[in-house]
Amino acid sequence: MAKENYSTEFYNQQIAKLSVEEKKYTQRARIWVVVRLLSFLSIGILAYFTYPYGGYSALGIIATVVLFLVFVRKSAENKEQLNYIKALIEINENEIKGSQHDFSSFDNGQEYIDPQHPFSYDMDVFGDSSFFQLFNRTVTKKGEKALVNRLLNGVENPSKSAEAVDELTNKKEWYQGYLAHGRTLEKEATEVSIEELVKEKHPSKSWMKALIFIYPVVALLLSIAYLNDFISGLYFSIGFILLFIPVRQSLKTTNALHQSLSKVGQRIEAMRNQLTIMEKEDFTSELMTEYKKKLFHTDKNAKQGLTELSKLVKNAEYRNNILVAILLNFYLAWDFRLLIKMEQWNNNYSSQVQEWEKIVYEMEALISGANYRYNFKKFTTTPKLHSDLKGAITLTQLGHPIIPTRKLVRNDFNLSSAEQFAIVTGPNMAGKSTFLRSIGINLMIARAGFHVMAEKFEFPDMKLYSSMRTSDDLKDETSYFHAELLRLRFIVDAIERGEKVFIILDEILKGTNSKDKEEGSARFLQKLNQLEARGIIATHDLSLTQLANVYTSVINKYFDTEINGDDISFDYCIRNGVAKNMNASFLLRKMGLIDN
Repeated sequence: MAKENYSTEFYNQQIAKLSVEEKKYTQRARIWVVVRLLSFLSIGILAYFTYPYGGYSALGIIATVVLFLVFVRKSAENKEQLNYIKALIEINENEIKGSQHDFSSFDNGQEYIDPQHPFSYDMDVFGDSSFFQLFNRTVTKKGEKALVNRLLNGVENPSKSAEAVDELTNKKEWYQGYLAHGRTLEKEATEVSIEELVKEKHPSKSWMKALIFIYPVVALLLSIAYLNDFISGLYFSIGFILLFIPVRQSLKTTNALHQSLSKVGQRIEAMRNQLTIMEKEDFTSELMTEYKKKLFHTDKNAKQGLTELSKLVKNAEYRNNILVAILLNFYLAWDFRLLIKMEQWNNNYSSQVQEWEKIVYEMEALISGANYRYNFKKFTTTPKLHSDLKGAITLTQLGHPIIPTRKLVRNDFNLSSAEQFAIVTGPNMAGKSTFLRSIGINLMIARAGFHVMAEKFEFPDMKLYSSMRTSDDLKDETSYFHAELLRLRFIVDAIERGEKVFIILDEILKGTNSKDKEEGSARFLQKLNQLEARGIIATHDLSLTQLANVYTSVINKYFDTEINGDDISFDYCIRNGVAKNMNASFLLRKMGLIDN
């Protein structure tokens, strides 16, 4: 077995403990299957043997049906708990797989790959074996989008977010429970939101409010009269049919509401469970305190609202059984009650639903950050982003998050307040591009409000722009060189419109000849220097390093290689100065592509 990327002691302990619980609830589930079957059969048996006794047999049948429904509910509750435990076990099993650098259990964000984005395509943020797949622990589609938005656009107050992540990191069992409630959803339910239900209108009629009081009285009088032979079965049937005429008229609206509630029912229950444990937990960080205040310390309490909505869902589910639906509508005007209750709920809570869901989805993003922090705590730190855009950049023991920790080489990098650009030279495969991505992806993480793979990370709060990989586009008839020019124009436009950006460039102008490339690259860097842009560029053009002799704002860094006979080695450590060793010819000979 490969060496673990992080400790799995906690995860193994959780699996051992939860497996005992899983066994207990599995045994209970088998018992409930038998109990439900026996209670269902008893309905038919009772009906068969009590039929000769006339109307009074109905009372016994109704009582048996009620008992059956109670057993169904208890069985469902046991199943919910079993699914919750299974979800917790799966969460811990996936973390153990992740310790072996197998992140296949987590969504890779393939759909968010965008070559036109300022940096995400160059930084390999999304896709197989990407940073997103390593980091992502969201369980709903909107939770995933909340995380994506943080990574791509940053947050308004990264330090407040990082404080909340630190607090959540110390609540490992709690946040696993939060995620587990979301993981019990079927796939379709992870993509719906309660806001969709609120937007749909299922209005009740004013006359329904009167009928919910009239129906029980009339139905009860009809039943008593029939059971005591005051009226015949014919008159009872006529009364029964008359009561169902208004129900039939509103059936289209009620069925639409039932369908909508069924669609979001699982999501409502999961979110209610998440808010229940969130309300009970104590938080001290500023952001988490704000979240709890918005959810629970207002007259529109989120948990209370979702509890009421959850009851509505359960009440609507009784309509799935035709016999039960008939009895409930006859005695209680059930459909009218559903429509009235839903309308009342909308009046009370609909304006708050969007904010509730936003917080719940943001929690998934924060928990992703907390889980990353927990797994890599000894390798990560809280970043400091300062408002002085010309301030010093200080990166100590910086590493790339996606590289296994057992293989990780960490580097220091500094730009003083007087320095704008670093030119990085070095041979092929020495680590230039990986180092550039280490800076870029950690800056992205910092601006998203999470913890960076470094011992120290101080950086101006700047947006990231990059040009590291470009390609031609046959569809748009764009050549490789033209595509690269468009990318560089895209970066300059951002600077000229006043955006504060940090630029990462890797071997620009690859699509032209060497002399033209050298001159063009030098002049482009001179322009960036004039624009007071800050950044880093990796290049094989040693002539570019002469700019450091012209501008005090430019510094040189390099990576090196060591060749001994037929062997080549890399230490992947960055140094001050200019590279002297190149290895292209050696590698070509090594691969048998040129003669010795």
